[in-house]
Amino acid sequence: MAKVIRYCIKNESHNGENNFLIHRPYIFSNPFTHIKDKKTKAKYVVPTREEAIEMYEDYFDTMLMTSPKFKEEWDKLYEAYNNFDEIYIGCYCSTGESCHGDIIIEKLKRRSIKDMMKKIKNKRQGA
Repeated sequence: MAKVIRYCIKNESHNGENNFLIHRPYIFSNPFTHIKDKKTKAKYVVPTREEAIEMYEDYFDTMLMTSPKFKEEWDKLYEAYNNFDEIYIGCYCSTGESCHGDIIIEKLKRRSIKDMMKKIKNKRQGA
């Protein structure tokens, strides 16, 4: 399991197979924004940052079930999570701000826990 480092692409950059960009227009981008005073590439404007992040979780789950490309990229991210010591997730959000990247990180952790539980269960059943 890798350490996940969420970074602001305005302040730093990373390259390699352990770097994933999650800002618009990349596949893990959030189609929801709270920014009302300037044009963004978001499809939907919602009242608050928290609401935009909260809505992303349902969006993520829907995309995972309906988009083969999204699932393929998710599997690549998860594979990197399992194979690298560190992975980088880049967005425009400042590192001190909440971000939809936090949802992605939580989903990585949950998937890892589910996989570990399956292995334990299979090991017990096979013994």
